Amino acid sequence: MGNLFRISFTLSLLFQLTVISAQLPEPTQEFRGLWITQFKTTVLGNTAAEDALIAYAVANDFNYLICTNMFQILTAPCGSFTPDMVALQAFIAKAHAEGIEYVSGNVGALATAEKIQDYNNCGSVTSAQKLDMITYECEFYNAATNGSCPSYASYISQLSSIKSICSCTTSSVIGRPLVCEAYIGGEGSTGLVLTYSSEAEMEEIATVADHILITYYRPMPSSSGGNFFNWTIDRLDWIAKTGAASNIVLLLKSRNTDGNNMNAYLASYPGSHYDALRDPFLSWVDGMAYNPTLTKGYREQYDDGTYPWLDGIQVKGFTWFEHAANMALGPLPISLTSFDLTKTQNKQVLLKWSTASEVNNDYFVIENSVDGQQWQFVSKISGKGNTNSTQYYTFIDQKPLSGSSYYRIKQIDFDGQMSYTPIKSISFDRLNNDNSLRIFPNPVTYHLSIEGFYPEDVQIQIFNILGHEINGFSLKKESSLISLDVSNLPTGIYLLCINNENIRFIKNE
Repeated sequence: MGNLFRISFTLSLLFQLTVISAQLPEPTQEFRGLWITQFKTTVLGNTAAEDALIAYAVANDFNYLICTNMFQILTAPCGSFTPDMVALQAFIAKAHAEGIEYVSGNVGALATAEKIQDYNNCGSVTSAQKLDMITYECEFYNAATNGSCPSYASYISQLSSIKSICSCTTSSVIGRPLVCEAYIGGEGSTGLVLTYSSEAEMEEIATVADHILITYYRPMPSSSGGNFFNWTIDRLDWIAKTGAASNIVLLLKSRNTDGNNMNAYLASYPGSHYDALRDPFLSWVDGMAYNPTLTKGYREQYDDGTYPWLDGIQVKGFTWFEHAANMALGPLPISLTSFDLTKTQNKQVLLKWSTASEVNNDYFVIENSVDGQQWQFVSKISGKGNTNSTQYYTFIDQKPLSGSSYYRIKQIDFDGQMSYTPIKSISFDRLNNDNSLRIFPNPVTYHLSIEGFYPEDVQIQIFNILGHEINGFSLKKESSLISLDVSNLPTGIYLLCINNENIRFIKNE
């Protein structure tokens, strides 16, 4: 039977790591953020700057933006919006349209969070123009910058109120409330951190905020320098003691202003900029299984490759500070001018895109997805190399996915670097015939049954929530029924792909 099936297997390195601790929550890249400094003065209302920022974010697969200066932008009530507020509406809608899932308003006080609530609730603000998150930044532990929260009592009071605002305020997705994110930075000069936060305070913050965006700066991933590393580990240890799976987003610093940043690492990275942005995060959560050279600096004294502070917390992703430095280190290889999807009369998908210029553009890879998270190869189209003239491309997907699906185009340079177009969606009626994918039971513990009529060269793939293709299951085919032994898969959510049909299933203990 083994010759009858072409089954893709790649064991995820992440699953190798889970044996370290049965309590270790599976890390995700659900939130991939970019901190936008001086948003009002350098981006908002400047079409070229807005488009460049969004193009960079989409190309490197960031899915949320933290926009600063909210207290300077949201200065008028509903019905009397200023030009800045009108520009904010347009920017948020444009970011959402190009594939940015969350747009966050950075606030330093409860008063600005209340203005975000008023803005989102204003009748003239459409769903696409609404903010999705509030990032609360007020460093009660840093006397030089604590501003409106001169004490921990004032900080936690405001954070609790902001959490309440988030819980009862709708974001750009109907029915989804705002995310409450608490930024925890640090204090001190390079090589020395003096802090006034306590273990009890950090534990309480972890029980209130939806996210803790925690500073994780260091000059190079493989070094032990940088004045925030041990400071952060202490706080992660404290948070872990709560026993709750607190959501942690690591904040990495790319600004080239002092020795306490990762600008040199990004600038000297031997591979693509896209990979450079993810390697610190992956090395941190996957340990020695991912990249021993990078991991060395993150493990610090933990020579056994474990991360004791990870027990009891959930790592949800990463954010880079800041956009200007990141964009300077990651030039876009193509200037995309359009990307559109159209249904044909034959129920196929026509993809059309164009570029104004190309630099070392080797080829494009067309990918589609059932959920906008896990992507699969569709086709490869050659690029034009180097050109300053407008180029037009078309491709017809003759076997689109049923129901709602997503497309993006990955651009590959001659040297292997890559970027992505914005994500576009399209919808077809779902198939209700004998060829439709049906699985049971779901959730599943031991054997997953797949019902349908498939050729003998059926291709089956299973992906975890991070998009890693995995193996660890055995296959049996009887008539129109395929049975997969998934008993060895860790508990979690998976995507089953079989001959371009996709469906999610849940693996139970």
